Amino acid sequence: MKYLLPLVVMLLAVSCKSEKKVTTYNELYQEKPVTILIAPVKDNAKRPMVKTTQDKVLNDELSAAAHYMRQTLSYPLSSQGYYATAPLASDLLLEQLGLDYNKLMNADITMLHSTYGIDAVLLTAIHKWQQPEINEIVVYTEYTLRSTKSGVELMHVWVRGDKMQPVDVKGEPVELSTDQAFIDRSNMGSNLAHRCILLEQMSDFALRNLPTSISRWHFQHDRYISSNPVFYSFTINPDGSIERSDYSEDAFGNECFTD
Repeated sequence: MKYLLPLVVMLLAVSCKSEKKVTTYNELYQEKPVTILIAPVKDNAKRPMVKTTQDKVLNDELSAAAHYMRQTLSYPLSSQGYYATAPLASDLLLEQLGLDYNKLMNADITMLHSTYGIDAVLLTAIHKWQQPEINEIVVYTEYTLRSTKSGVELMHVWVRGDKMQPVDVKGEPVELSTDQAFIDRSNMGSNLAHRCILLEQMSDFALRNLPTSISRWHFQHDRYISSNPVFYSFTINPDGSIERSDYSEDAFGNECFTD
């Protein structure tokens, strides 16, 4: 159910004025990871107490979106030449070793490299969902790529995602043809589909910015392409176009971690 990323996203990735990859990903170029374990998504988004059927539907929707997010993380990694471990195999290994999100983020995980040949772990988190308007959803996410060789963070970005639907003359949301095609293929409801589309395109944009892996002949040829900033905003406009804009750490913290 891959949702194709518009070409404009790829253009944005190389045109934004920011730090170059050779600086941002210095450790990654040195360590040359190839095999990446994708950990389960840490879903910190608050759920309403289930008092009505609508509350249960929303809770199920948020959980399904987090699950979908993980299933699609391997696509952009593969496009950059990395090998991503299968979710089921990853889950069994992490359960066997007693490694959860917090331990993967902070503890000694060198055994994953020495024993299992895993070079890095991708940790993703959904921190908060908002719906400021009837045709708009907002999500706050975090992506961390941690080395299993040295324990250092090879990537760490925080992204505010925003998806806006077009509206009709009555102000009611309507579906773009591309969104409707995704809904038809996935057999999802509209609300869940828009959450999944937003998460997938955010992840695609974030992870395709990683340097090309050493498994590709053009490894290091992208050293002087601009990298994504640590904090940024990713917006899908009503017409389907995409914008990446600067976003401060203070703004992210104030909006994401305060009610």
